[in-house]
Amino acid sequence: MHLIKSTSLPVQIYRCCDKLRFVTRYSTATATSHSTIHEEDIKPFHQIPGPKGLYTVPYLGSALQFKPFSPYTINDITTVIDNLKNKYGDIMRLRMGKDYVVYISHPDLAKTVFQYPYQEHVRVGLDIMEVYHKRTGTKKGLSLLQGEEWLALRRPAQEKMLKPTVVADYVPMIGNVTNDFVKRLRQQYTVTDLLEELFKYTTESVGMLCFNKRLGCLDSSPNTKLIKALEDMFTTMQQSFLLPFPTYKFFRTKMYTAFERSQQVLNELSKEDVVGLVTSLFGGGIDSTANGMVFVLTDLALNQDKQEILNQEIQQVLGDQQTVTKEHLSKMSYLKACVKESQRKVFPVLFGAARVTENDLVVGEYQIPKNMLVILNNMCMCKDERFYPDPKEYIPERWMRKYKDETIAKGQDYPFGFKPFGFGPRGCVGQRFAENEIYIGVAKSSEKGLISIIQNFKISMPPGIKEVKHVNRIFTSPLDKVTVLLTERNQFPSI
Repeated sequence: MHLIKSTSLPVQIYRCCDKLRFVTRYSTATATSHSTIHEEDIKPFHQIPGPKGLYTVPYLGSALQFKPFSPYTINDITTVIDNLKNKYGDIMRLRMGKDYVVYISHPDLAKTVFQYPYQEHVRVGLDIMEVYHKRTGTKKGLSLLQGEEWLALRRPAQEKMLKPTVVADYVPMIGNVTNDFVKRLRQQYTVTDLLEELFKYTTESVGMLCFNKRLGCLDSSPNTKLIKALEDMFTTMQQSFLLPFPTYKFFRTKMYTAFERSQQVLNELSKEDVVGLVTSLFGGGIDSTANGMVFVLTDLALNQDKQEILNQEIQQVLGDQQTVTKEHLSKMSYLKACVKESQRKVFPVLFGAARVTENDLVVGEYQIPKNMLVILNNMCMCKDERFYPDPKEYIPERWMRKYKDETIAKGQDYPFGFKPFGFGPRGCVGQRFAENEIYIGVAKSSEKGLISIIQNFKISMPPGIKEVKHVNRIFTSPLDKVTVLLTERNQFPSI
Protein backbone atom coordinates (compact mmCIF):
# COMPACT_ATOMS: atom_id res chain seq x y z
CA MET A 1 0.00 0.00 0.00
CA HIS A 2 1.31 3.45 -0.91
CA LEU A 3 0.85 6.30 1.55
CA ILE A 4 0.14 9.80 0.24
CA LYS A 5 1.68 12.56 2.33
CA SER A 6 -1.13 15.10 1.99
CA THR A 7 -3.94 15.28 4.54
CA SER A 8 -7.16 13.38 3.82
CA LEU A 9 -10.21 15.42 2.94
CA PRO A 10 -12.30 14.34 5.97
CA VAL A 11 -9.52 15.48 8.30
CA GLN A 12 -9.41 18.86 6.52
CA ILE A 13 -13.16 19.21 7.00
CA TYR A 14 -13.00 18.48 10.72
CA ARG A 15 -10.20 21.00 11.13
CA CYS A 16 -12.49 23.58 9.55
CA CYS A 17 -15.14 22.67 12.13
CA ASP A 18 -12.68 23.41 14.92
CA LYS A 19 -11.99 26.88 13.51
CA LEU A 20 -15.57 27.91 12.82
CA ARG A 21 -18.43 28.70 15.17
CA PHE A 22 -21.93 28.38 13.87
CA VAL A 23 -25.12 30.05 15.03
CA THR A 24 -28.25 28.44 13.65
CA ARG A 25 -31.60 30.20 13.68
CA TYR A 26 -34.72 28.27 12.87
CA SER A 27 -37.63 30.13 11.37
CA THR A 28 -41.17 29.49 12.58
CA ALA A 29 -42.77 31.41 9.75
CA THR A 30 -45.69 29.85 7.96
CA ALA A 31 -44.85 28.23 4.63
CA THR A 32 -45.77 30.07 1.48
CA SER A 33 -46.76 28.32 -1.69
CA HIS A 34 -44.95 28.70 -5.00
CA SER A 35 -48.25 28.01 -6.76
CA THR A 36 -50.52 30.70 -8.19
CA ILE A 37 -53.66 28.80 -7.19
CA HIS A 38 -56.23 30.83 -5.23
CA GLU A 39 -56.54 29.97 -1.55
CA GLU A 40 -60.19 28.99 -1.86
CA ASP A 41 -59.25 26.41 -4.51
CA ILE A 42 -56.69 24.59 -2.36
CA LYS A 43 -57.79 21.03 -1.62
CA PRO A 44 -57.13 19.33 1.74
CA PHE A 45 -54.66 16.49 2.19
CA HIS A 46 -57.29 13.74 2.32
CA GLN A 47 -58.35 14.61 -1.24
CA ILE A 48 -54.93 13.81 -2.71
CA PRO A 49 -55.51 10.83 -5.05
CA GLY A 50 -54.44 7.42 -3.81
CA PRO A 51 -55.64 3.95 -2.79
CA LYS A 52 -58.77 3.91 -0.63
CA GLY A 53 -60.48 1.57 1.82
CA LEU A 54 -58.28 -1.03 3.50
CA TYR A 55 -55.26 0.47 1.72
CA THR A 56 -55.46 3.44 4.10
CA VAL A 57 -55.09 1.29 7.23
CA PRO A 58 -51.63 1.65 8.87
CA TYR A 59 -49.30 -1.26 8.03
CA LEU A 60 -52.10 -3.25 6.37
CA GLY A 61 -52.38 -0.69 3.57
CA SER A 62 -48.80 -1.15 2.41
CA ALA A 63 -48.85 -4.92 3.04
CA LEU A 64 -51.78 -5.31 0.63
CA GLN A 65 -49.59 -4.04 -2.23
CA PHE A 66 -47.36 -7.13 -2.03
CA LYS A 67 -47.53 -10.91 -1.85
CA PRO A 68 -49.63 -12.82 -0.93
CA PHE A 69 -52.21 -10.09 -1.68
CA SER A 70 -50.72 -9.14 -5.07
CA PRO A 71 -48.24 -10.68 -7.55
CA TYR A 72 -45.43 -8.36 -6.37
CA THR A 73 -42.64 -8.78 -3.83
CA ILE A 74 -40.96 -5.93 -1.97
CA ASN A 75 -38.22 -6.03 -4.62
CA ASP A 76 -40.87 -4.96 -7.15
CA ILE A 77 -41.68 -1.77 -5.25
CA THR A 78 -40.77 0.48 -8.19
CA THR A 79 -43.22 -1.41 -10.42
CA VAL A 80 -45.91 -1.03 -7.75
CA ILE A 81 -45.31 2.73 -7.51
CA ASP A 82 -45.25 3.10 -11.31
CA ASN A 83 -48.61 1.31 -11.58
CA LEU A 84 -50.11 3.49 -8.87
CA LYS A 85 -48.75 6.63 -10.52
CA ASN A 86 -50.36 5.64 -13.83
CA LYS A 87 -53.66 5.19 -12.00
CA TYR A 88 -53.65 8.20 -9.65
CA GLY A 89 -51.49 10.79 -11.38
CA ASP A 90 -48.47 12.98 -10.70
CA ILE A 91 -49.23 13.52 -7.03
CA MET A 92 -50.55 10.71 -4.85
CA ARG A 93 -50.58 9.60 -1.24
CA LEU A 94 -50.33 6.07 0.08
CA ARG A 95 -49.58 4.20 3.24
CA MET A 96 -46.02 3.06 3.76
CA GLY A 97 -45.93 1.33 7.12
CA LYS A 98 -47.84 3.33 9.71
CA ASP A 99 -47.57 6.70 7.96
CA TYR A 100 -48.67 8.31 4.74
CA VAL A 101 -46.11 9.19 2.08
CA VAL A 102 -46.69 11.62 -0.79
CA TYR A 103 -45.15 10.76 -4.17
CA ILE A 104 -44.45 13.54 -6.68
CA SER A 105 -43.94 12.52 -10.33
CA HIS A 106 -43.86 15.82 -12.24
CA PRO A 107 -40.78 18.13 -12.46
CA ASP A 108 -42.79 21.32 -11.89
CA LEU A 109 -44.34 19.91 -8.71
CA ALA A 110 -40.91 18.64 -7.62
CA LYS A 111 -39.55 22.16 -8.09
CA THR A 112 -42.05 23.50 -5.55
CA VAL A 113 -40.92 20.94 -2.98
CA PHE A 114 -37.19 21.31 -3.72
CA GLN A 115 -37.16 25.12 -3.64
CA TYR A 116 -39.14 25.61 -0.45
CA PRO A 117 -36.92 27.56 2.02
CA TYR A 118 -36.26 24.77 4.50
CA GLN A 119 -34.54 25.69 7.76
CA GLU A 120 -33.88 22.39 9.53
CA HIS A 121 -33.42 20.16 6.46
CA VAL A 122 -34.67 17.04 8.26
CA ARG A 123 -33.65 13.81 6.59
CA VAL A 124 -35.02 10.31 6.98
CA GLY A 125 -32.21 8.12 8.30
CA LEU A 126 -31.36 4.46 7.83
CA ASP A 127 -32.50 2.65 10.96
CA ILE A 128 -29.73 0.06 11.12
CA MET A 129 -27.12 2.84 11.08
CA GLU A 130 -28.95 4.67 13.86
CA VAL A 131 -29.05 1.49 15.97
CA TYR A 132 -25.36 0.85 15.37
CA HIS A 133 -24.26 4.34 16.44
CA LYS A 134 -26.49 4.20 19.52
CA ARG A 135 -25.08 0.85 20.64
CA THR A 136 -21.44 1.61 19.93
CA GLY A 137 -21.30 5.32 20.72
CA THR A 138 -19.45 6.08 17.48
CA LYS A 139 -19.95 9.37 15.70
CA LYS A 140 -22.64 9.58 13.06
CA GLY A 141 -21.93 10.38 9.45
CA LEU A 142 -23.18 13.50 7.72
CA SER A 143 -26.22 11.76 6.22
CA LEU A 144 -27.55 10.76 9.67
CA LEU A 145 -27.11 14.06 11.51
CA GLN A 146 -29.92 16.57 11.99
CA GLY A 147 -30.22 20.22 13.04
CA GLU A 148 -27.20 22.06 14.44
CA GLU A 149 -24.98 18.95 14.45
CA TRP A 150 -25.62 18.44 10.75
CA LEU A 151 -25.10 22.11 9.92
CA ALA A 152 -21.82 22.29 11.83
CA LEU A 153 -20.37 19.48 9.70
CA ARG A 154 -22.15 20.20 6.44
CA ARG A 155 -20.78 23.72 5.96
CA PRO A 156 -17.08 22.85 6.04
CA ALA A 157 -17.76 19.62 4.14
CA GLN A 158 -19.57 21.57 1.44
CA GLU A 159 -16.84 24.21 1.27
CA LYS A 160 -14.18 21.54 0.82
CA MET A 161 -15.95 19.00 -1.33
CA LEU A 162 -18.05 21.07 -3.72
CA LYS A 163 -15.38 23.57 -4.74
CA PRO A 164 -14.05 22.72 -8.22
CA THR A 165 -10.54 23.85 -7.21
CA VAL A 166 -10.46 21.41 -4.29
CA VAL A 167 -11.85 18.58 -6.40
CA ALA A 168 -9.23 19.29 -9.07
CA ASP A 169 -6.45 18.55 -6.56
CA TYR A 170 -7.65 14.95 -6.35
CA VAL A 171 -7.82 14.36 -10.10
CA PRO A 172 -4.17 13.15 -10.35
CA MET A 173 -4.74 10.74 -7.43
CA ILE A 174 -7.76 9.17 -9.13
CA GLY A 175 -5.74 9.10 -12.35
CA ASN A 176 -3.05 6.97 -10.73
CA VAL A 177 -5.67 4.51 -9.52
CA THR A 178 -7.17 4.33 -13.00
CA ASN A 179 -3.75 3.54 -14.47
CA ASP A 180 -3.62 0.43 -12.30
CA PHE A 181 -7.21 -0.42 -13.17
CA VAL A 182 -6.44 -0.36 -16.90
CA LYS A 183 -3.41 -2.59 -16.27
CA ARG A 184 -5.72 -5.02 -14.50
CA LEU A 185 -8.17 -4.98 -17.42
CA ARG A 186 -5.32 -5.80 -19.81
CA GLN A 187 -4.87 -9.07 -17.98
CA GLN A 188 -8.41 -10.15 -18.89
CA TYR A 189 -9.94 -8.68 -22.09
CA THR A 190 -13.06 -10.71 -21.29
CA VAL A 191 -14.34 -9.24 -18.04
CA THR A 192 -16.78 -11.77 -16.62
CA ASP A 193 -18.03 -9.62 -13.73
CA LEU A 194 -17.78 -5.93 -14.59
CA LEU A 195 -19.40 -4.74 -11.35
CA GLU A 196 -16.89 -6.66 -9.23
CA GLU A 197 -13.97 -5.08 -11.10
CA LEU A 198 -15.47 -1.59 -10.88
CA PHE A 199 -16.19 -2.14 -7.19
CA LYS A 200 -12.46 -2.67 -6.65
CA TYR A 201 -11.67 0.44 -8.70
CA THR A 202 -14.09 2.68 -6.81
CA THR A 203 -12.99 1.29 -3.44
CA GLU A 204 -9.41 2.18 -4.29
CA SER A 205 -10.17 5.65 -5.67
CA VAL A 206 -12.60 6.63 -2.90
CA GLY A 207 -10.00 5.35 -0.45
CA MET A 208 -7.60 7.95 -1.84
CA LEU A 209 -10.14 10.65 -1.06
CA CYS A 210 -10.94 9.44 2.44
CA PHE A 211 -7.62 8.09 3.70
CA ASN A 212 -4.92 9.36 1.32
CA LYS A 213 -3.56 5.87 0.88
CA ARG A 214 -3.89 2.92 -1.44
CA LEU A 215 -5.97 0.08 -0.03
CA GLY A 216 -4.65 -2.74 -2.20
CA CYS A 217 -7.92 -3.67 -3.91
CA LEU A 218 -6.31 -3.65 -7.38
CA ASP A 219 -3.27 -5.68 -6.36
CA SER A 220 -2.71 -9.22 -7.60
CA SER A 221 -3.72 -10.31 -4.09
CA PRO A 222 -6.53 -7.87 -3.25
CA ASN A 223 -7.46 -6.72 0.25
CA THR A 224 -10.16 -9.36 0.67
CA LYS A 225 -10.95 -8.38 4.27
CA LEU A 226 -11.90 -4.85 3.24
CA ILE A 227 -13.80 -5.98 0.13
CA LYS A 228 -15.83 -8.49 2.16
CA ALA A 229 -16.60 -5.87 4.81
CA LEU A 230 -17.94 -3.51 2.15
CA GLU A 231 -20.01 -6.26 0.55
CA ASP A 232 -21.45 -7.22 3.95
CA MET A 233 -22.27 -3.59 4.72
CA PHE A 234 -24.23 -3.06 1.50
CA THR A 235 -25.97 -6.44 1.74
CA THR A 236 -27.12 -5.98 5.33
CA MET A 237 -28.21 -2.38 4.73
CA GLN A 238 -30.39 -3.60 1.87
CA GLN A 239 -31.79 -6.45 3.98
CA SER A 240 -32.63 -4.10 6.85
CA PHE A 241 -34.35 -1.72 4.46
CA LEU A 242 -36.74 -4.46 3.31
CA LEU A 243 -37.48 -6.13 6.65
CA PRO A 244 -41.21 -6.12 7.54
CA PHE A 245 -40.30 -5.89 11.24
CA PRO A 246 -36.90 -4.57 12.45
CA THR A 247 -35.99 -7.24 15.02
CA TYR A 248 -32.38 -6.02 15.02
CA LYS A 249 -33.55 -2.99 17.02
CA PHE A 250 -34.23 -5.28 19.97
CA PHE A 251 -31.77 -8.14 19.45
CA ARG A 252 -28.32 -8.51 17.94
CA THR A 253 -29.54 -10.59 15.03
CA LYS A 254 -27.27 -12.41 12.61
CA MET A 255 -27.83 -9.68 10.04
CA TYR A 256 -27.05 -6.89 12.51
CA THR A 257 -23.90 -8.66 13.75
CA ALA A 258 -22.61 -8.89 10.17
CA PHE A 259 -23.29 -5.18 9.70
CA GLU A 260 -21.50 -4.28 12.93
CA ARG A 261 -18.44 -6.34 11.94
CA SER A 262 -18.29 -4.53 8.60
CA GLN A 263 -18.30 -1.17 10.37
CA GLN A 264 -15.49 -2.25 12.68
CA VAL A 265 -13.29 -3.06 9.67
CA LEU A 266 -13.99 0.34 8.12
CA ASN A 267 -13.36 2.14 11.39
CA GLU A 268 -9.88 0.64 11.54
CA LEU A 269 -8.97 2.66 8.45
CA SER A 270 -9.59 6.08 9.95
CA LYS A 271 -9.00 8.27 12.96
CA GLU A 272 -11.76 8.23 15.56
CA ASP A 273 -12.62 11.90 15.16
CA VAL A 274 -13.46 11.58 11.49
CA VAL A 275 -14.81 8.04 11.34
CA GLY A 276 -18.46 9.11 10.97
CA LEU A 277 -17.80 11.33 7.99
CA VAL A 278 -15.43 8.81 6.45
CA THR A 279 -17.89 5.92 6.54
CA SER A 280 -20.55 8.14 4.92
CA LEU A 281 -18.22 9.17 2.11
CA PHE A 282 -16.48 5.83 1.73
CA GLY A 283 -19.55 3.60 1.86
CA GLY A 284 -21.86 5.77 -0.21
CA GLY A 285 -19.23 6.63 -2.79
CA ILE A 286 -18.18 3.09 -3.64
CA ASP A 287 -21.43 1.28 -4.36
CA SER A 288 -23.16 4.16 -6.15
CA THR A 289 -20.19 4.96 -8.40
CA ALA A 290 -19.39 1.34 -9.27
CA ASN A 291 -22.98 0.64 -10.28
CA GLY A 292 -23.19 3.91 -12.18
CA MET A 293 -20.07 3.09 -14.18
CA VAL A 294 -21.46 -0.34 -15.10
CA PHE A 295 -24.42 1.26 -16.85
CA VAL A 296 -22.33 3.95 -18.55
CA LEU A 297 -19.93 1.38 -19.99
CA THR A 298 -22.61 -1.10 -21.02
CA ASP A 299 -24.68 1.65 -22.66
CA LEU A 300 -21.62 2.59 -24.69
CA ALA A 301 -20.97 -1.07 -25.50
CA LEU A 302 -24.53 -1.47 -26.76
CA ASN A 303 -24.34 1.77 -28.76
CA GLN A 304 -21.12 1.60 -30.75
CA ASP A 305 -21.85 4.81 -32.68
CA LYS A 306 -22.07 6.79 -29.42
CA GLN A 307 -18.90 5.14 -28.15
CA GLU A 308 -17.03 6.25 -31.26
CA ILE A 309 -18.27 9.85 -30.94
CA LEU A 310 -17.03 9.86 -27.35
CA ASN A 311 -13.67 8.42 -28.35
CA GLN A 312 -13.26 11.16 -30.96
CA GLU A 313 -14.07 13.85 -28.39
CA ILE A 314 -11.47 12.46 -26.00
CA GLN A 315 -8.83 12.49 -28.73
CA GLN A 316 -9.74 16.00 -29.82
CA VAL A 317 -9.67 17.48 -26.31
CA LEU A 318 -6.64 15.68 -24.89
CA GLY A 319 -4.45 15.48 -27.99
CA ASP A 320 -0.98 14.41 -26.87
CA GLN A 321 -1.39 15.74 -23.33
CA GLN A 322 -0.38 13.27 -20.66
CA THR A 323 -2.45 14.60 -17.77
CA VAL A 324 -6.19 15.11 -17.47
CA THR A 325 -6.96 18.50 -15.94
CA LYS A 326 -10.14 20.22 -14.86
CA GLU A 327 -9.85 22.30 -18.05
CA HIS A 328 -9.90 19.12 -20.14
CA LEU A 329 -12.95 17.80 -18.32
CA SER A 330 -14.78 21.10 -18.77
CA LYS A 331 -14.49 20.67 -22.56
CA MET A 332 -15.76 17.10 -22.66
CA SER A 333 -19.45 17.87 -23.07
CA TYR A 334 -20.25 14.59 -24.83
CA LEU A 335 -18.60 12.58 -22.05
CA LYS A 336 -20.82 14.30 -19.50
CA ALA A 337 -23.86 13.82 -21.72
CA CYS A 338 -23.14 10.08 -21.93
CA VAL A 339 -22.97 9.80 -18.15
CA LYS A 340 -26.17 11.81 -17.70
CA GLU A 341 -28.05 9.73 -20.23
CA SER A 342 -27.04 6.49 -18.51
CA GLN A 343 -28.20 7.90 -15.18
CA ARG A 344 -31.49 8.93 -16.79
CA LYS A 345 -32.13 5.52 -18.37
CA VAL A 346 -31.27 3.67 -15.17
CA PHE A 347 -31.75 6.09 -12.30
CA PRO A 348 -28.96 5.43 -9.78
CA VAL A 349 -30.96 5.49 -6.53
CA LEU A 350 -34.32 4.19 -5.39
CA PHE A 351 -36.98 6.71 -6.51
CA GLY A 352 -35.00 9.89 -5.84
CA ALA A 353 -34.62 12.60 -3.23
CA ALA A 354 -37.06 13.04 -0.35
CA ARG A 355 -38.08 15.91 1.89
CA VAL A 356 -39.86 16.18 5.23
CA THR A 357 -42.15 19.21 5.20
CA GLU A 358 -41.38 21.73 7.95
CA ASN A 359 -44.69 23.56 7.55
CA ASP A 360 -47.91 23.13 5.61
CA LEU A 361 -47.01 23.29 1.93
CA VAL A 362 -49.22 23.67 -1.14
CA VAL A 363 -48.09 21.52 -4.07
CA GLY A 364 -50.18 21.73 -7.20
CA GLU A 365 -53.68 22.21 -5.85
CA TYR A 366 -53.24 20.17 -2.67
CA GLN A 367 -52.12 21.06 0.83
CA ILE A 368 -49.49 18.78 2.34
CA PRO A 369 -49.29 19.00 6.15
CA LYS A 370 -46.22 19.59 8.27
CA ASN A 371 -43.89 16.64 9.02
CA MET A 372 -45.00 14.70 5.94
CA LEU A 373 -42.48 12.65 3.97
CA VAL A 374 -42.54 13.69 0.31
CA ILE A 375 -40.67 11.54 -2.22
CA LEU A 376 -39.60 13.20 -5.47
CA ASN A 377 -39.99 10.28 -7.84
CA ASN A 378 -37.19 11.13 -10.29
CA MET A 379 -36.93 7.46 -11.25
CA CYS A 380 -40.41 7.69 -12.75
CA MET A 381 -39.95 11.17 -14.24
CA CYS A 382 -36.81 10.11 -16.12
CA LYS A 383 -38.80 7.43 -17.97
CA ASP A 384 -41.76 9.71 -18.72
CA GLU A 385 -42.14 10.45 -22.44
CA ARG A 386 -43.73 13.82 -21.63
CA PHE A 387 -40.35 15.06 -20.46
CA TYR A 388 -37.89 12.74 -22.20
CA PRO A 389 -39.10 11.59 -25.66
CA ASP A 390 -38.03 8.06 -26.65
CA PRO A 391 -37.15 7.34 -23.01
CA LYS A 392 -35.97 3.77 -23.67
CA GLU A 393 -33.38 4.94 -26.20
CA TYR A 394 -29.81 5.92 -25.30
CA ILE A 395 -29.49 9.44 -26.71
CA PRO A 396 -26.69 11.46 -25.04
CA GLU A 397 -27.41 14.29 -27.47
CA ARG A 398 -30.58 15.14 -25.54
CA TRP A 399 -28.29 16.77 -22.94
CA MET A 400 -26.25 18.81 -25.43
CA ARG A 401 -26.91 22.52 -25.67
CA LYS A 402 -28.33 23.72 -28.98
CA TYR A 403 -29.03 20.16 -30.10
CA LYS A 404 -30.82 20.44 -33.44
CA ASP A 405 -33.72 18.17 -32.44
CA GLU A 406 -35.52 20.34 -29.88
CA THR A 407 -38.10 17.62 -29.24
CA ILE A 408 -35.49 15.12 -28.06
CA ALA A 409 -33.78 17.83 -26.00
CA LYS A 410 -36.96 19.00 -24.26
CA GLY A 411 -35.82 17.36 -21.01
CA GLN A 412 -33.50 20.34 -20.57
CA ASP A 413 -36.65 22.38 -19.92
CA TYR A 414 -37.39 20.21 -16.86
CA PRO A 415 -34.26 20.39 -14.68
CA PHE A 416 -36.09 19.11 -11.61
CA GLY A 417 -37.01 15.90 -13.41
CA PHE A 418 -33.40 14.74 -13.21
CA LYS A 419 -31.65 15.12 -9.85
CA PRO A 420 -29.53 11.98 -9.32
CA PHE A 421 -27.51 13.69 -6.57
CA GLY A 422 -30.46 15.38 -4.90
CA PHE A 423 -30.75 19.15 -4.55
CA GLY A 424 -29.82 21.86 -2.08
CA PRO A 425 -28.03 21.50 1.27
CA ARG A 426 -29.16 17.88 1.68
CA GLY A 427 -27.86 16.95 -1.75
CA CYS A 428 -24.97 14.52 -2.13
CA VAL A 429 -21.88 16.19 -0.68
CA GLY A 430 -19.64 13.91 -2.75
CA GLN A 431 -21.26 14.78 -6.10
CA ARG A 432 -18.24 16.39 -7.74
CA PHE A 433 -15.93 13.58 -6.65
CA ALA A 434 -18.33 10.91 -7.88
CA GLU A 435 -18.68 12.64 -11.25
CA ASN A 436 -14.93 13.04 -11.66
CA GLU A 437 -14.36 9.43 -10.66
CA ILE A 438 -16.70 8.30 -13.44
CA TYR A 439 -15.32 10.78 -15.98
CA ILE A 440 -11.71 9.86 -15.30
CA GLY A 441 -12.55 6.17 -15.27
CA VAL A 442 -13.86 6.62 -18.81
CA ALA A 443 -11.32 9.20 -19.98
CA LYS A 444 -7.97 9.74 -18.30
CA SER A 445 -4.21 9.74 -18.83
CA SER A 446 -0.97 8.49 -17.37
CA GLU A 447 2.75 9.08 -17.48
CA LYS A 448 3.22 6.76 -20.45
CA GLY A 449 0.67 8.23 -22.78
CA LEU A 450 -3.03 8.76 -22.92
CA ILE A 451 -4.92 5.83 -21.55
CA SER A 452 -8.50 5.29 -20.56
CA ILE A 453 -11.05 2.58 -20.78
CA ILE A 454 -12.44 4.08 -23.98
CA GLN A 455 -9.07 5.17 -25.38
CA ASN A 456 -7.45 1.82 -24.76
CA PHE A 457 -10.34 -0.48 -25.47
CA LYS A 458 -13.30 -0.82 -27.72
CA ILE A 459 -16.01 -2.20 -25.44
CA SER A 460 -18.65 -4.62 -26.67
CA MET A 461 -21.16 -7.08 -25.26
CA PRO A 462 -21.19 -10.83 -25.90
CA PRO A 463 -23.23 -11.92 -28.94
CA GLY A 464 -26.97 -11.87 -28.35
CA ILE A 465 -26.93 -9.44 -25.41
CA LYS A 466 -29.24 -6.52 -26.22
CA GLU A 467 -29.78 -5.04 -22.77
CA VAL A 468 -28.56 -5.13 -19.18
CA LYS A 469 -31.42 -5.74 -16.78
CA HIS A 470 -31.30 -4.04 -13.41
CA VAL A 471 -32.76 -4.37 -9.94
CA ASN A 472 -33.75 -1.43 -7.75
CA ARG A 473 -31.97 -1.53 -4.42
CA ILE A 474 -30.69 1.40 -2.35
CA PHE A 475 -28.42 1.93 -5.36
CA THR A 476 -29.66 0.51 -8.67
CA SER A 477 -27.59 -2.53 -9.65
CA PRO A 478 -27.36 -5.03 -12.53
CA LEU A 479 -29.70 -7.96 -12.00
CA ASP A 480 -27.06 -10.49 -13.09
CA LYS A 481 -23.32 -10.57 -13.60
CA VAL A 482 -22.30 -8.40 -16.55
CA THR A 483 -19.71 -9.63 -19.04
CA VAL A 484 -18.01 -7.21 -21.43
CA LEU A 485 -15.44 -7.80 -24.16
CA LEU A 486 -12.42 -5.51 -24.53
CA THR A 487 -10.53 -5.04 -27.79
CA GLU A 488 -7.31 -3.01 -27.94
CA ARG A 489 -7.61 0.19 -29.94
CA ASN A 490 -3.79 0.36 -30.35
CA GLN A 491 -3.89 4.13 -30.52
CA PHE A 492 -1.48 4.72 -27.67
CA PRO A 493 1.48 3.02 -26.05
CA SER A 494 0.64 0.27 -23.60
CA ILE A 495 1.21 0.83 -19.91
